[in-house]
Amino acid sequence: MPPIIYIFSLCAFAFGFSEFITIGLNSVMATYFNVSVTQIGLTVTFYAAGVVIGAPILTAFAANRPRKHLILAAMLVFSAGNLMTSFSESLTLLLCARFLSGLAHGVFFAVASRVATRLVVPRRAGATLALVFGGLTVAMSLAVPLGTWLGSILGWQIIFFAIAICALIGSLGIATLMPVGSGEATTRGSGWRDLDVLFDRKMLAGASIPMLSYAGSFAFYSFVSPTLLQIAGASVEIISLTLLAYGFGAALGNVLGGRLTDSQGMDRASVILLFGIMLSLGLIAFSLHQSATMIGLVALLGFTTYGVIPPLQSRLLMLAERHRPQTMDVASGMNIAAFNTGVMAGSGIGGVAIHVWGLQSLAPIGTGITAISIFALVCQLTLPSMRALTRTTKVAHVQEEP
Repeated sequence: MPPIIYIFSLCAFAFGFSEFITIGLNSVMATYFNVSVTQIGLTVTFYAAGVVIGAPILTAFAANRPRKHLILAAMLVFSAGNLMTSFSESLTLLLCARFLSGLAHGVFFAVASRVATRLVVPRRAGATLALVFGGLTVAMSLAVPLGTWLGSILGWQIIFFAIAICALIGSLGIATLMPVGSGEATTRGSGWRDLDVLFDRKMLAGASIPMLSYAGSFAFYSFVSPTLLQIAGASVEIISLTLLAYGFGAALGNVLGGRLTDSQGMDRASVILLFGIMLSLGLIAFSLHQSATMIGLVALLGFTTYGVIPPLQSRLLMLAERHRPQTMDVASGMNIAAFNTGVMAGSGIGGVAIHVWGLQSLAPIGTGITAISIFALVCQLTLPSMRALTRTTKVAHVQEEP
């Protein structure tokens, strides 16, 4: 692998740490700001909203900027956003800082994931995406549980300060190790005119799958900490252990999801892993009072939730390359936006569900939403224009060409 891929993974670690640490620190931060856990849950929503705007829209407007400059700028803005978070003394300032961090997140993953796949041979694209997103899952498996524990002892502010420092280190790596011109010929587009891809029916249909699946998963996971605390009666240590299990499951799922994509194809891998998310949430719904069982099931949820990233990311890029080849950067950003629209929608749905039906309703609701994503994907796969070409189909397609 080119060295810059590992730097991308380090940067992804910082993004993953920042995005999800508020889930573990939900109760601690709610006490500090004297607000409800649902209001602190907005830190996930605002971050995801920033990603949704940053990934396709800002990436399109910056289409003619050098990729290296764009990625470096995203990292510096992200570092500033986390510094703002660490010094926030009001919920309003905190949410603004989280939104700023999310904007940088969206730009980074939209551009870096596309550049990364162009730096390796096509057959290694799935594994490369898994490595880039692997930094995010390492954050989930190690940094978030450790940060949850340290944040409850030392204060949540120091966690975000540490994330800002990590982002600065990643910026230095990009400045020194990323070759000038990386992926330029294949990633530049036409600027704001590329935004019409956001209204392409095939692209919207493809993006709906990650959006729905993540809405289902994060309707529950955004509030896993108060669920364990209030329903299972778990201690802070058990909550940290559960987050650790989720993170390890996510890290393993990310690696195996990439391999499954390369070996079984993006369509089949997507169906398998989406079914896994639905199964995980369904089992969680019947195990809310059993903290030991919850640890294993939350790990399974992490495995399937992050395992599905490589095949769904590959699938949307495939659709863009087939139907909108001049808008690859925006298409990549569209997928990142779709995942985070799901996070935003899931946390919002979860917050409303808590008020209406209570914490115990989250897992069943998530199961139902994920079932809809599976149904939608299966319907799409009945259409030749929405399926990935198999090796046999590719040969036949080549033979038909004049």
